[in-house]
Amino acid sequence: MAGLLNEKINKNFIVFEGIDGSGKTSIVNLLKDYFEQKKNSNVLFTFEPTNQGEWSKKIDEIVRGEIKNITPHDLQLLCILDRKDHIKQVISPALKKEKIVFCDRFFLSTLAYGSASGIHWKTLWNNHKDVIGEDMIMPAFIIFFDTDPEIAISRISQRGAKKTIFENIQNLQKIRNEYLSIGPHFEGFKVINGNDSSEKVLESLKLVLAEYL
Repeated sequence: MAGLLNEKINKNFIVFEGIDGSGKTSIVNLLKDYFEQKKNSNVLFTFEPTNQGEWSKKIDEIVRGEIKNITPHDLQLLCILDRKDHIKQVISPALKKEKIVFCDRFFLSTLAYGSASGIHWKTLWNNHKDVIGEDMIMPAFIIFFDTDPEIAISRISQRGAKKTIFENIQNLQKIRNEYLSIGPHFEGFKVINGNDSSEKVLESLKLVLAEYL
């Protein structure tokens, strides 16, 4: 899509996306194990929201329902601020060292979750321009693990943890629809069936990422 530094697509930057309960993080951990078994140290695995700094702490409190007096747009702006620091402090330095960077969630999470909350995704896209600007880095691949919301809810329930503000069937269906609607506007968007076991999904992922393995 034109309009935000697509010339800065970095071939060594890969992003994973999915609704809550998609199995995304489990699959990413299996991929990390794969690289460790190959003793390949030229990779970095990271995630968003980060667990560093003032923004991520507040994001976590909001998502867990501990802070209620904040708008959906303000929540997504906090995610963009967290992303700005993440790019500057973690992602960009690793890419400059020619590492392959795998990121669990990136800008498309903000667009999909924000849009499902009633904010037009192009507004959130423009917010990235305003907040991150020239420092924005676009991934070569945005891999969306497409998971049935009912399966996702079942996985979430098995965790036994308190659910976040997004973790109900209606919200997850909206978010999934937004991912599938917005994602194709961006280069490198790929969809992988996330309903299977993590091991089967990993094999599908390896086919997409063959050049990096």
